[in-house]
Amino acid sequence: MTAPKDSTLRELLARKETGDGPHPPRAMDHLALALVAAGGAELPDALAAVARIRRAFIDWNEARVARGQELARALGDIPGAEAIARKVKDAYNAFFDRKGALNFDFLTLGKPAESKRALAQLFPALGKGAAALLLYEFCPGSPLPLSDEGLRQARRDAAVGKQGDRNQLARALGEQLEPGEAAVLLQYWEIEATGSPYGEPLKKDAPKKNRKAPAKGK
Repeated sequence: MTAPKDSTLRELLARKETGDGPHPPRAMDHLALALVAAGGAELPDALAAVARIRRAFIDWNEARVARGQELARALGDIPGAEAIARKVKDAYNAFFDRKGALNFDFLTLGKPAESKRALAQLFPALGKGAAALLLYEFCPGSPLPLSDEGLRQARRDAAVGKQGDRNQLARALGEQLEPGEAAVLLQYWEIEATGSPYGEPLKKDAPKKNRKAPAKGK
């Protein structure tokens, strides 16, 4: 079951894009989000900082060659902005030096397993959720990166029926949206449902497993 004709997914995305909530990262934003969060910013502040960079620069290539102080100002009032700006510049320069461009076209050239390895090498800071989202956007046939909570949010938005599953949603997304647009809509659902664009906490926010106290000696 696809989305109702009188309320298409494209129209749904447009409504979310003009809303007041946090904007999800685009394809080349994911590394910056991971670095800002790893620098100590809470996830909502990190999302806002990445959005400010997007507004301050034409694209990530301009941010890559900007002076560190300019990038730090764009990050805004977050802890360690100058140090984070240096890490962002270093990461995007390393990406450019290795691939010759700031895009993910290389993901379309190999098998999914090869693309996963390439992402792991380029982005050690990224979690599985972000990598899965990038693979979905650039590698046709990749699984739909959506948590159970995100799927429930998609149902609330009438993207599928009340019992609609991931396969039905994937078909609707493929019929109505380009992969990049679908990836953004998926992130909106995740942010609304879980607070994270990936349906899971970033590494620094991951809950620690409780360890059992060692048994006392007799």
